[in-house]
Amino acid sequence: MLALKETIKTISKDKKVTQLEMAEMLGISKQNFSNKMQRNTFSPDELAKMADKLGMELAFIDKDAEIKGGKYIIESNIE
Repeated sequence: MLALKETIKTISKDKKVTQLEMAEMLGISKQNFSNKMQRNTFSPDELAKMADKLGMELAFIDKDAEIKGGKYIIESNIE
């Protein structure tokens, strides 16, 4: 399992999205985004917003559930 920072880096590389573009998705500066990456200080809403903008879902998945087990989707409050 990847740490949050590594997960974001992997997804952004796979989706060919730069840190500047990720920062713009959140409406913050590239420096602020970089600081959040280093400190792992993204809010749940920021993570959900990034996921939504990347065409993904942010979810908690019950590891103990059956194959089609519980999945809890976190939606962003995009206005």
